[in-house]
Amino acid sequence: MQEITQFNTQLTKQRRSSTILVGVLLTCGFSAAVPMFNDSIKHTETLFCNTKTECRGSSIKRGISYLIDRERRNQLFDNNIQVVKILPPEDDKAVYFGAAASLFLLTAYGISKALTDNQEKAIHSQFKLLKIKALENDLLESTHIDLFGFSKSNQAEITKQAIARHTSETIQAMKSEGEVQLDHLNGQLQGTLSIKSHQLQVSELDKETAKNELETAEIKRKLDKLNKPVQDAKTPTADEQVKQSLIDALKGHEDGYLWKIISSLKPLWLIGNQGSGKTYTAGAIALIRKYCLDADIYYLIDRHATGINAKVWKFLQSQNIAENEQDTMTAFQNLAQYWMDRIKQNPSNKTQTIIDEFTHQRMLIGELADTVFKLSLSDTRKAKNMLLGITHNDTNESFAPGTEATRKAGMILLQKFSADGDTPLPRVVVRYGLVDAQGNELKDVEHTLPSWVHPEKIHQHFNGKPIDFDS
Repeated sequence: MQEITQFNTQLTKQRRSSTILVGVLLTCGFSAAVPMFNDSIKHTETLFCNTKTECRGSSIKRGISYLIDRERRNQLFDNNIQVVKILPPEDDKAVYFGAAASLFLLTAYGISKALTDNQEKAIHSQFKLLKIKALENDLLESTHIDLFGFSKSNQAEITKQAIARHTSETIQAMKSEGEVQLDHLNGQLQGTLSIKSHQLQVSELDKETAKNELETAEIKRKLDKLNKPVQDAKTPTADEQVKQSLIDALKGHEDGYLWKIISSLKPLWLIGNQGSGKTYTAGAIALIRKYCLDADIYYLIDRHATGINAKVWKFLQSQNIAENEQDTMTAFQNLAQYWMDRIKQNPSNKTQTIIDEFTHQRMLIGELADTVFKLSLSDTRKAKNMLLGITHNDTNESFAPGTEATRKAGMILLQKFSADGDTPLPRVVVRYGLVDAQGNELKDVEHTLPSWVHPEKIHQHFNGKPIDFDS
């Protein structure tokens, strides 16, 4: 408030000074302009009368000399007048007074305009300063409250510890000699058990270390075998061999159905009950596509992406992650534009989009999810964006209503199963989306998943611990 009062006082002083100065300039300007309104002050005048009248009193006329001289060129006018007297101007510098009057008035206007602009800027600047100070005060107040709460919490914790310690000391003092001895014996027994437990843990660790060293030696042997130079100039590198070994294993498993699914640009959707391992299977497929097809993950949409599902998705290194409602809505809006942009660009590389719990996403954002789902049935293939989705079942409650026919023609549906709602089974059923060698549509074909279709094992396969597909 003090700053506002000082600011108002300053503005008042400026206006008072400016008003006085402008008033003086206006007075001077108007005063200097007075002679400009009287012809006798600034012009030479001629007194004349009509030759037919007496040149006295009201018969004598007054006129500006240069105008009378112009009229006297008319002989009739010149013959009928008689010049009585020539009156010089009262002040031949009256024109300069007029110029000075204009200068005073313009100066008064300039000063008034400058004051108005200056005070307007000052007021805006003061408002900004007051707003900044208000924000600073709010921040200081919030920080003070946080510090007070933190201090209060610490004091409460210290008080609880002090009370607990005092209670323990009181109970100990109340014990009899026999109880004290019994506590001593219990302490010795607990110490012995702790030592034995520690020794057992060390033994288990030694055992795990030996096992890891053995596995490391085996892996090194396999890598040395893979990296062994061959005379053929076209021998693939170790990374290419690791990649090719996985592709060959996928092609060799049950007529290669899994590789057909993984390499297809059709949207792939996984369905199944809780505990069927849908998320782990999706993570493994996404990693296989990343390493074998060079398809980086563009978007991961999962409300548990950095929560309970973090251990599944941690190997993906997605460019974008959407977890909450606002991020999910933004992600679906971006996907529609992303597909359109890639279709226009016709890129050579592939990318991936992963959507977990699509049913829940539809509940969050409504019609936008249905619109994007309908677009995905055609746009993802044209944009070379491999869509991998997870939902509960193949119904209109899980997918956009009215898309049953287009779903069967435009996507692959893979169903997973669990034994007891908690243990995933290797059994899978390809409901639709694949065709045989003659182009006939395959429906409800039962297969199995290899045990190594797991995100951690796929990651290890490409990071120094290749999978032994023969075991």
